[in-house]
Amino acid sequence: MKKVIVYLFGILCVISCSKNPYIDATVDKATVEFASTTLNETISFVADEEYCISVPIQIFGGLSSATLNVAVETKLPEDSYSINKSKVLTGNSLDTIQVLIKTSKLKKGTSYSIKLTLNSSNVAVSENYKSCVLTFAQQAFMDFFTGEYSCYESSTGATYNVEFIKVNDTIVKNNNFYDFPLPGQYVSYVFKQDESRSVTIPEDSEWTDNLGNKYLISGNGSYDLQGNFVVDFTMKEAPTESIYLSGKHSFKRK
Repeated sequence: MKKVIVYLFGILCVISCSKNPYIDATVDKATVEFASTTLNETISFVADEEYCISVPIQIFGGLSSATLNVAVETKLPEDSYSINKSKVLTGNSLDTIQVLIKTSKLKKGTSYSIKLTLNSSNVAVSENYKSCVLTFAQQAFMDFFTGEYSCYESSTGATYNVEFIKVNDTIVKNNNFYDFPLPGQYVSYVFKQDESRSVTIPEDSEWTDNLGNKYLISGNGSYDLQGNFVVDFTMKEAPTESIYLSGKHSFKRK
């Protein structure tokens, strides 16, 4: 019995000595921390010139109206962002650090990062979550028209899903033209980034359906700045170039 008591005492000593003060579940005073050590944000291509990102912080173990200091580490030029480096807590359990990004100073499609670190002489700061790395990028033009869309086809009255994949800075390709493609068949759409906001399917684009029938496709349309677009299309039978079908595709971002 004595050996058991000594053994248990030894275990308790090991637990006590190895206790990690950073993860102590007992908090007897107000402590502030970032909600996460990382935050990723994608800024829309059409976002306002001054875009605000709210970085969440949380207070536990009691509320506080203390002042926080925010240290900033980044390679961004100072005129491309704005952060108030002194933050007065609101006395609530949830709050934010506001980061203002000046999008006109950024290169679209390029990723940037800012490291924020909290410290204060008025309130405790969690050691594990005192820093957060904010990573963000503004969409390039063609990235704005990629991803999943819903397609309404006027000639058949059908609605189905398509995916647009970026090819380069002016072209995306549709993986589900006419909802009946041969696997691996795509149709390209060319966008003009100017006042015309035009979209075209290049004249006589070759395309094969799921039965092996070959067609020549062309089309013209326009896009809006919500990421949607419409295209009037024509399908011609490849051997004879006689018109097989014409109609309108209306693509709505999902």
